[in-house]
Amino acid sequence: MRWSRYVLEKFRPGSAPPQSSIMPAHNDCNHLRRLLLVVLMLHLHNSIRARHYLHRPAIVSPSELPWQRLYVRVDPSSFLHMTGLTRCCFAMLLAALFDPEEMRALRQSWRGRSRSLRPEGCLGLLLFYLGSTMNSKHLCMIFGIVPSTCSKVVRAMLRLAVDRLAHDPIAAVRFPSPEKMREFARMVQVRAPIVDDIIGFMDGVSIPAECTDERMEQNAFYCGYDCDTMVNNVFAYGPDGKVFFAAVNFPGSWADGALSLRFLHAIKKKIGEYKICVDQGFPRSGDAYGVLVGPVTKRAARRLHRDVRDYLLRISNVHTSLRQASEWGMRGLQATFPRWKKHLLPSDHFQRRLVIEAIVLIHNFRTDMVGFNQIKTVFDPEYERIQSLQGYDRISQYYFRPGDYNSDDDDDNSDANPN
Repeated sequence: MRWSRYVLEKFRPGSAPPQSSIMPAHNDCNHLRRLLLVVLMLHLHNSIRARHYLHRPAIVSPSELPWQRLYVRVDPSSFLHMTGLTRCCFAMLLAALFDPEEMRALRQSWRGRSRSLRPEGCLGLLLFYLGSTMNSKHLCMIFGIVPSTCSKVVRAMLRLAVDRLAHDPIAAVRFPSPEKMREFARMVQVRAPIVDDIIGFMDGVSIPAECTDERMEQNAFYCGYDCDTMVNNVFAYGPDGKVFFAAVNFPGSWADGALSLRFLHAIKKKIGEYKICVDQGFPRSGDAYGVLVGPVTKRAARRLHRDVRDYLLRISNVHTSLRQASEWGMRGLQATFPRWKKHLLPSDHFQRRLVIEAIVLIHNFRTDMVGFNQIKTVFDPEYERIQSLQGYDRISQYYFRPGDYNSDDDDDNSDANPN
């Protein structure tokens, strides 16, 4: 194409014909110029992408919207299935996000053409956005709005949810007070009588993210284990099923152990004599000793002294059973809010953080008001009294068995002392 531009410039109208005898005549130059213009036009036409948009005539009227039918006419079970909230909980969340004065001012400002999305529609759009992996075009058909309006409402509702729910006593992510920590320790002790100082369960989760053009940021967020661009997060759950500590929006190349160094000092200041159960990916020695506890590794089990090995392995089996609660918590977040499975936007750091924080805050609100949380159910004292079956444990295959990890020194001592 550079050659064609050079020829067009060389043989433009009004320019002097070339003096060389090997170049074509003036008429031939005009013909060549027209031919090159056609080539350029074809190249320009092929470079233009054909785009398609959703226009307003394809959207139904507000009275016929699927969302309006769901909100007004559908039974409570279907409403809970689609939004994740009961009607009462939906009304409470709506009141927590919109003050009565603000809602009254919004209704007074609705002049001219009536708006299809009122406050309850905006909240419904946020719940559908977080509770599904649908694109904007599918959300537009449900709520009767164009894609530009959909993106604006979603961004505004994410900011509103984070700003309001971060200070809400039900949904806020707050480290438990000393009285609450004692209550958590008693709840855990009911299920595992051998421990009396564990108040929560911590684990990390990686969220897939889209690639970015920034080389340094892309290098930091790329995870070699997942072979994808990821965002790493760490959450701590209490026996009530709610998240009381969250470290979100960190590069995916950081492992859980490296990430814990960022917030370990903050936990040590507040936790006192209590502990948090973690898996083997987190450090449990050094600064983390006495704060983070969990199952021992097979190599460490062989190094234990025979006099205390059985007791420590029994404690390790209890930690293995308790840390399963963090898996329930992660499953609750990912199943209730499938937006986790959708690639987020690493180029927009602020927008990605809003999505993660909004999911966590609404999860806490839903756990407290609706229930349907595995952690909350299992650590309920009534569940332990009625539902728990003696000897039934689905993860018993991961427990240490007596005599499986005896060291060579134990074998020598047993030969010398047959008694």
